[in-house]
Amino acid sequence: MIAEVIRSRDEFAMLAPRWAALAMAGGVRTPYQSYVWLDHWLQHRSGGVEPFVLVLKNGDTIAPFGRVTRAGVRILRLLGTPDSDYAGLVTTRSLDEAWECVARALAEARREFDLLHLHSVREREPIVVALGRWLGGGGRERPYELCPWIPTDQPWEELLAHHGSDFRKMLRRWKRRMEELGELSVERVRPPLTEVLLDELVDVERGSWKWEQGNSSFSPGSSRDLLEAVLRDQRTEATVWLLRVSNRLVAYALVLIGKDRWYYYLSSFRKETANAGSFLLGRIVEAACLEGCVALELLRGDQHYKRAWTELSDTVHEVIWPVNLRGRAASLAFIARWRSARSPRLSRIRAHLFGVGDRRR
Repeated sequence: MIAEVIRSRDEFAMLAPRWAALAMAGGVRTPYQSYVWLDHWLQHRSGGVEPFVLVLKNGDTIAPFGRVTRAGVRILRLLGTPDSDYAGLVTTRSLDEAWECVARALAEARREFDLLHLHSVREREPIVVALGRWLGGGGRERPYELCPWIPTDQPWEELLAHHGSDFRKMLRRWKRRMEELGELSVERVRPPLTEVLLDELVDVERGSWKWEQGNSSFSPGSSRDLLEAVLRDQRTEATVWLLRVSNRLVAYALVLIGKDRWYYYLSSFRKETANAGSFLLGRIVEAACLEGCVALELLRGDQHYKRAWTELSDTVHEVIWPVNLRGRAASLAFIARWRSARSPRLSRIRAHLFGVGDRRR
């Protein structure tokens, strides 16, 4: 075997030092591959998924898979699904080399699962090539979602000039409308958040359109449990941006911090302050330009408010790869679901049933 398989949460906890060493060497490419994020996800959002983590014997790659059985089908997934916008490996190798080794390790372990399901992965080509070589044909993949991002490796003034006068007028209009409501203040806090502040965030959510529509990430349940655990943990690399009007919190944004990129993960505002989210996002973009951030990732979803800021985006993909007859039969259900996903109404119903809060503004 070219990989050790970690199968329990106790064994997963013992990986923390090795994970930290890989992170120091640049092996954690986004916050979604951090040990802290996945540890909390396992505790609060796993939903029956147990670790099936492949640790390559040479020590330079961890493939953080989990295994779950659904309707008798043993499915391997990357931990963090569906809450991670960018799922992936922890590795100091190139992604081509790393996925080649991981695919070989999966081939050696193929008797222990029926279907590999990769959700929201960027590196489509290395994955498909490696899996095809080691697991054979029969895999399917689709573009899952666009992830817009704003290039912030430029002065704020240049970014504004690029967008033109109409955009600058819009920013001034957002600010003016917010100032009409009262005295504005913007602040940033890092985890651990106090219980008082967590309650304030929930109160903003209760006053938002998302709460009214039943898709708030802070609705009672496992999604809220994950968010609160992450925000209480001082190890979490994140900033929570707060917008207050006359000392009352009206909007917030949770921004995860990577090596040279920020990830605009979750935001919300009270529905009576319609411009609060846009105004706060503008302050975040300005800070990213000023503080050496290469890009502000707006993550999954090609919403209109994101396109007001950027025309750039990456694509994340969904991949299914059966390794036996049972897996091939199960893959047909995934293909049927992909077809139904073209319906916005069915997509909303699925998000509600699986407890995935809407992280859009």
